[in-house]
Amino acid sequence: WEKLNTEGTTGSENGEILADEEYKNSCRITLEKCEKWYAITCGVYGAMAHTAFFDFNNYQEKYDAMKKDLQDFIDKDTSFEEELAFYHEFTTKY
Repeated sequence: WEKLNTEGTTGSENGEILADEEYKNSCRITLEKCEKWYAITCGVYGAMAHTAFFDFNNYQEKYDAMKKDLQDFIDKDTSFEEELAFYHEFTTKY
């Protein structure tokens, strides 16, 4: 994961960006602290974008889990059908 130089700026959910990382030029995940929640926006380039909202108690755990799931997916050789299944499962889980 490569850290992007956006910390402290305003993110897509109008919160302060706390973390913004990219993996293998294939996916990105951003953590924002908003007024009433934490927002995690992530995506696989050209295929999926997703934003999930979490309370102040479990946002870091969810960020780490989402990051791991994205990395595992990018590192696998998948068919088109497997990719679609991943996107559905990921967006349902988070």
